[in-house]
Amino acid sequence: MIKTKSILYAVLLAAGVVPTMAQKTAVSPYSSFGMGENRQSNNAATFGMGGVYSSYLSTYGSQANFMNPAANINLNYTSFNFEGTLNASEFDDGAGKAQRSTAYMSQLSLAFPMGAKFRGGVAFQPLYSLGYDNKVVGKNSYNAFNGDGDINSLQIFTSYNINQNFAVGVKAGYLFGNLNKTEIHGNQGNLLLTEVENRNRITGFSFTGGAFYTKRFRETKRFSIGLNYTIGNELNSEQEYSIQNYGISPTGSQYDKQIVFEQKSDAKVKVPQNIGFGVSLGEDFRWNIAAQVDWTQMSKYELRFDNLKLNNRFKAVLGGYVIPNINSYKNYFARTTYRAGAFYEKTPISINGTDIEKYGMAFGIGLPVGKASDPSEINIGVQLGQQGTTKNNLIKENFANVKLSFTLNDNWFQRRKYN
Repeated sequence: MIKTKSILYAVLLAAGVVPTMAQKTAVSPYSSFGMGENRQSNNAATFGMGGVYSSYLSTYGSQANFMNPAANINLNYTSFNFEGTLNASEFDDGAGKAQRSTAYMSQLSLAFPMGAKFRGGVAFQPLYSLGYDNKVVGKNSYNAFNGDGDINSLQIFTSYNINQNFAVGVKAGYLFGNLNKTEIHGNQGNLLLTEVENRNRITGFSFTGGAFYTKRFRETKRFSIGLNYTIGNELNSEQEYSIQNYGISPTGSQYDKQIVFEQKSDAKVKVPQNIGFGVSLGEDFRWNIAAQVDWTQMSKYELRFDNLKLNNRFKAVLGGYVIPNINSYKNYFARTTYRAGAFYEKTPISINGTDIEKYGMAFGIGLPVGKASDPSEINIGVQLGQQGTTKNNLIKENFANVKLSFTLNDNWFQRRKYN
């Protein structure tokens, strides 16, 4: 009972904090395209396997799957998850290198079984983020680009187990946040500058449906397949767009500011559809290997005054885990879950005819906490990789991203028996 009250108190406390919380979750110059970097991730466990999720079942039935709401067929415990992320990157433009990092809360969730058939859950998670400050100085030109902001999501899902093998689920998300982009242009040595500012306060909804099928064979072996689809939608934006000219004094102060164009109006943000598909094969409480593909129609992204052309996004992942001996009560590390994976992503960004690709490897560990019968875990997931290239005067980003989560479990909404 004490544990249950502690979990509930933490969730209620966070519910008052999260909606007003401002976080800096991006540091990459590549976040300047579209809505920014895609921050959506299932949890630290799947992150440590490269990002598989559509066909992923929690090992102990103790972690919720928010990416594919149907893949919660074995969620048998109330699950509270708190997750933080550290992103560290080194940027190389061929002439020099720079390092940047950021840390933020990446998930707060509560999920639970509701009888034998239904599952449900709520979560907060960042989805997209801007975080860049770039300067391009030419022989006769000066250009500066700055952006900040996040699109966050409050999510709720429910799933229904049609039978022990097949489940369907739906998820609704309320999206909210700010995306702010500023450009400054001028001639090198000229103290007259033009500033273009595009500020957007965004709200709206997203909807995801999923299906999941799993089949046991040879007693302990299991084959699973999952499919999820997020509908393309339009979000609302309170947009402030302006163009102004001004001079810069030798001390850096502005003078003779002149507003060339200014507009405050409502706009629409076209958010693209996404399809995720995964298959997995494994042995219960021993090992699992999974493959995942994602396709996002980013070519349909559109925001007024954000004049850019994006390609469709494609991502492929291969990952898995192994547990040496789940029944070992004397050897703690034999009950530990070890994870690894690899991923490749063709991002929607193309610059100077060069497609920006992202790839790397992942590894992770799930550390049991409490008694041997307690499925609560501390999960650590790490991804090491590269995005971009130094060819064609572009930037290569080497990154190390770490997720740390605390997953606590309890039994709610289950009939208790007394002797």
